[in-house]
Parts: sequence; C-alpha cells; structure tokens
Amino acid sequence: MSNYLKIRAIGLASLMVSASCVSTAFAEEEEWDFSVAPMYLWAKNIEGFAAIGGSAAPLDLDFKDDILDNLDGAFAIHLEAKKGDLTLYGEYNYAKLNPTTTLTAGPVELLGEVKFRDTMWEAGALWTFANSGSSTWELLGAVRYADQDMDVKITSEIGSNITPRPLRSSVGDDWWQGVAGLRYVLAVSDRWSWRFRGDYGYGDSDNSSVHAIGLLNYQFQGWGSFFFGYRYLQTDFDNGKNGLDGYAFDGDQQGPVLGLNFHL
Repeated sequence: MSNYLKIRAIGLASLMVSASCVSTAFAEEEEWDFSVAPMYLWAKNIEGFAAIGGSAAPLDLDFKDDILDNLDGAFAIHLEAKKGDLTLYGEYNYAKLNPTTTLTAGPVELLGEVKFRDTMWEAGALWTFANSGSSTWELLGAVRYADQDMDVKITSEIGSNITPRPLRSSVGDDWWQGVAGLRYVLAVSDRWSWRFRGDYGYGDSDNSSVHAIGLLNYQFQGWGSFFFGYRYLQTDFDNGKNGLDGYAFDGDQQGPVLGLNFHL
C-alpha cells in the first residue's frame, strides 16, 4: 500500500474511531445529541498555484467547467456530538483531480499533466458563551491536518512542436494547524435555521489559513435535515525546502455546499 493510501486510511479510521469512542462513552446519557452528514458535497472552485521546487503549476479550476471533467474521486463526512453548551466535532474531506495545466520553470512554459490529491481532516470543540433562545454564539477551537500530493508529467513546451521525453515528478507535503474561531446559529423557525462560521488556522509564518462557511438548514424530520450554503478556504503554505523537495500551495478553494444530516 502506498504512503498516500496509508495516510488516507489512517486519517479516515482515526476519525471514525474517535466518533465511535464518543458515541460509546456517552450513549447512556440521553442528553447527548449525535449527528452525521455522510452525504456532503463541496462543489469547490480552486484558484491559485502549487509550486514544486522552482516550477509553479497554476490550479485555476472551475467546478462546473473543469473540476467535473477532471474529478477522479471525492469523499466528505462531518460528525457532531452535543451536550448542553459543549459540541465535539470531526470532519474529513478528500478530493483527487487530474487536470492538464501550464507549468513555469523560469522563463520557460511547459505543458503538464497533473494528479492533485487534497486530503484534510479536522477535529475540535465548540463552547456556547451566549444564548438568547433563537440565536447562539459559540467559541471554536480545533486542530486541522492537510495533506497534498502532486504527480506531474511534463509532456511538451508551450508553442513548440518539440515534445521532449516525458519528465515525471512526485512531490507534496502535509501540515498541521491550530484553529480558533466563532460559530453563530440563528433559529428562524422550528424547521429553518442559519449557521455561520469563521476561523483562522496557524502553524507558523509560512503555514496559515482563513476559513468561512454559511449554511441554511431545513429540519424536515426529527431524524434528518437538509443543508446548503457556501464555503471558502484560503491556504498559504510553504515548506521552505529547495529543489524537488520544495513544495508550496497558495490558493482559494470555494463553492456551494449541500448535503443531508442524520440526527441519532
């Protein structure tokens, strides 16, 4: 099994085991409420670049026109456990894209086939510090883990009929961030509610992120709800290494979100 598949399997297993442990530990206390959203789609656009050593690969992909054509796999799940003023949560996101893009190596532009894998999981807690009945303010603290891998196959020079011998390169990195933020929930009626969240992630001066999400939730049954909205994530990462070990990602991932939430 490749290192990438091992990391993906470990991340997903850790998330599910954590949720199972929380559920087992508190199943006997009826005041705990559990929810899971396994049918979760983030139709994101990607705008920015990934840098491999001295070569930069633009990743300007529109979900409708580009990502749907280049999407090779995607999966997401969100879990929450709430008791009183405390909410524990976990989330896992995975996407694999196979776009063709233009790479720059100094003044030279090259055409490259890219396999871009983006894995992110997050675990944290929220604490209610203000509640007026219809509206709730929560403090958020979490850890976020990201893992990105790129396989690049250079096929030709732009504007040239010369197709060089294909060059291949595989690079990527993973990083951790501490996350702090706020979540605001507004109940419009018994069935409709708004949920807004904003947070900032920080690892060091070359590892930071800004994240925001707004959702409208409709509770159609006691056991289920439907949500849709918009999500934005800006990431700025540079591992500071030279040569082929150097990796950087500076980009925005944003787009509509929708899914089903099951209440247990």
